[in-house]
Amino acid sequence: MLLTLAVTDTWHPPRIGLFELLWAWMHRPTFYPLVALLVGGPVLTILAWRMRGQHHLPLILSWIVFGVAAWYWFDRRIDLMLRVLWHELRK
Repeated sequence: MLLTLAVTDTWHPPRIGLFELLWAWMHRPTFYPLVALLVGGPVLTILAWRMRGQHHLPLILSWIVFGVAAWYWFDRRIDLMLRVLWHELRK
């Protein structure tokens, strides 16, 4: 996710309707990793947490490092993508 955000350009969407904006954004490479992270991330984290082993601390630290890095470098882009998803889900 962080690599995808780092190598793609910042997109300033035009003033169009939400459906057109969402369609256009789904065809941009930065949106797919966010949707995959929101859908697969919690499921895979729960599955990994339930397994025995010494991986719980690295699992927690990886989510913290990802969250801090995403917030520090890409907060506006992620915020915009999450607002589009939230608006679409509330329809």
